[in-house]
Amino acid sequence: MNKRSGKLFEQMKEQVIGIILERGLKPHDPIPSEGELASRFGVSRMTGKLALQALQEDGIVYRLPRRGTFLADVEPDELRQLTGARQAGEDSLYGRSGNYIALIVPGIDDYIGKMMTSIEQAAKREGIHMIVKIAKDESAEAEVVRSLSNQNEISGILLFPVDRKICGDHLLRLKLQKYPIVILDRQFNEIDFDSVSHDHYKGAYEMTSYLLGLGHREIGFVTNHVHRVKSREERYQGYLDALMAGKVDIQTDRILFLEEDGKTGEGTDDNPAGKSLLQSYLASNRKLTAVFCSDDYLAMSVMGTALKLGLRVPEELSIAGFSNHSVLEYAPVSMTTVAQPMEQFGEWAVRLLLNRLMNPDARPSTKRLETIGILRDSTTPPVNLQV
Repeated sequence: MNKRSGKLFEQMKEQVIGIILERGLKPHDPIPSEGELASRFGVSRMTGKLALQALQEDGIVYRLPRRGTFLADVEPDELRQLTGARQAGEDSLYGRSGNYIALIVPGIDDYIGKMMTSIEQAAKREGIHMIVKIAKDESAEAEVVRSLSNQNEISGILLFPVDRKICGDHLLRLKLQKYPIVILDRQFNEIDFDSVSHDHYKGAYEMTSYLLGLGHREIGFVTNHVHRVKSREERYQGYLDALMAGKVDIQTDRILFLEEDGKTGEGTDDNPAGKSLLQSYLASNRKLTAVFCSDDYLAMSVMGTALKLGLRVPEELSIAGFSNHSVLEYAPVSMTTVAQPMEQFGEWAVRLLLNRLMNPDARPSTKRLETIGILRDSTTPPVNLQV
């Protein structure tokens, strides 16, 4: 543990050593577990775990897998000299210092809401409190990160970054300081951080392969521009590789990139230029039998545009999206999509953060979670293959 939560850390170490002295424990006697420490002192299991690991590094205790923690061969006088400490019976405990993690998100929508719920539940199981901050752009994100990282009660940060593939100086500084931070649903090109995300590439590859398996060969792809977001880039690459694996020629006029200026948005409903581009795209690609979209908002926009142009969905144009967003409840035809299950997302985010707290020098870890294809009425074999 480091200076960010040093006060809590030193107090917890003193409490554990105080228990050893108060109970008159002998070498090889068991030490209370992190769960017992958390229950007794009202801190998180994480805090207890870190305190025991630090005591192990000091040679005061040793830990055996699946058996517990035990007192090493040390004398009581040595323990008193190490701490200069008060006895453990002084149950004056320091509130909730160090018992929080921070979650920073660019906004709250259906997907991020599910992510927050999953993380909060995982943190609660560890006895950790979570605070949420919203940072709508990179400058706001930098300010929030700097503020939170200087607060002793915050043990680490989970960050869903604003759309980009470059980490930024504020994150690079934390990286150099070995501050515990986990990146959610994103990756950066030049610097590795601990991260958890869904396998966007595999999800897109499998959905494109599904469309190929239905018999489609003229499959379009619609996306907001990929240069800002790694997940979009991976979905695009999954689409391309699936076509190549299916021995289907890649035709650039079948691919539509929206938002060339880098502005973010959801779908094209409030974007006249985007609507016009979609209309031109579908009108000039009459041979298309299917369109795969990099997110569900775009899939909804493509479906609405296709229906306005008189195309029958899915008979004349199959459409698939990505994310299984709640917006699909309003689809005129139930939408095939790629779901990103959240059951394990929070568990892995919290686990990676705790691992980083305990092992600040470890190599960054990346966890990829599986996606699931949700097949609905918006996809069917092309007309020439239908019975």
